[in-house]
Amino acid sequence: MTLVLPIGQPDILDGNEDLLPLQHRVHRSIASHTEFGLDRIFTQDNRVKYSSGASRETAADHLDEVFRLMRALNREGLGTEDLGRLTMEGTSFRDALWQICAQIAENAAGSPLVYVELGPEPVKTGFIIRTLQAMGVRIDRYVAVDINPMSTAHMRPALEEILTGTRLDFVTTSFDAFRLNDVLESDAPPALVTMLGFQEGNDDPFVVNGWLRDIARPGDLLLSESQLYNAGQIGKIPVFYAHPAMQRFSRIAFEQAVDQTAPTLNRFFLLPVVFRDGQTAQVAILGEEFSNAANGRNLHVSNYCLKLTLDQYRHYRSHGGHFEITGETLTDDQTLHFQLSRRL
Repeated sequence: MTLVLPIGQPDILDGNEDLLPLQHRVHRSIASHTEFGLDRIFTQDNRVKYSSGASRETAADHLDEVFRLMRALNREGLGTEDLGRLTMEGTSFRDALWQICAQIAENAAGSPLVYVELGPEPVKTGFIIRTLQAMGVRIDRYVAVDINPMSTAHMRPALEEILTGTRLDFVTTSFDAFRLNDVLESDAPPALVTMLGFQEGNDDPFVVNGWLRDIARPGDLLLSESQLYNAGQIGKIPVFYAHPAMQRFSRIAFEQAVDQTAPTLNRFFLLPVVFRDGQTAQVAILGEEFSNAANGRNLHVSNYCLKLTLDQYRHYRSHGGHFEITGETLTDDQTLHFQLSRRL
């Protein structure tokens, strides 16, 4: 079941609600625009969803499945020439990724790069690294940063095939705790920091920009990927979240947080939230509706992700003067976006 509100319809705010963490503002928006009251909305923090903190033997099984689901989504996206196209001559998702690689190679200007991946995944990473190598870029070292400890087992064999003899480092931590200066020598080459898979939309843009500012060093490149809110192509967003891999991900999150056997109804909403600067953005919300004797109908929010407009995405990247946008590519339908910027 899907609910989509048109852009421009504001969230209901009171007091300093625009200063609340994004998770709280998402809850407020759901309560404002759906049948679920605040006392019947539950969210599991990303650090719990993607990290293994339990002691039982099967604690990490769901993390391995989550990694496989995301890999399957990327394999499907890169394996088709139709994703993002409006015409046969238009730019597909794969084309847009190749084009941004060409811009990275141009920015590198023949110098080696340290490849730093925030949230590693082998399919898209393999495509990017192979493409850069074909364009003459040398990867001096690879660093993966992930809160999911299961990613290393998948990433290492895939990378050893395409980065033979290159140093591979895997760091299990959250993005806000990671600093490149802590793992790279002072004379290390510039880094290409990647944040792909719409991960940037999982938190307030002011917060994410702060993380990226602290992670990167002056001169480092940042490659990010987003699914944009394009008023003419709104339907593409619920279609993505209706994908079986995303629905399975939602159910896994519910099983880990609430109950492994209780029946649920998958729900999707596209609702407005307001930022501290007064701008309204849309947030895609994926969840599981469930019932219990105490509260009746409840909603477990398994995932929420901001869907900014292209202008908003540019605005927030430039906010604070920490990054300069040096390039970007878009699919033909202007819903999938790669942005390249440099840390100042």
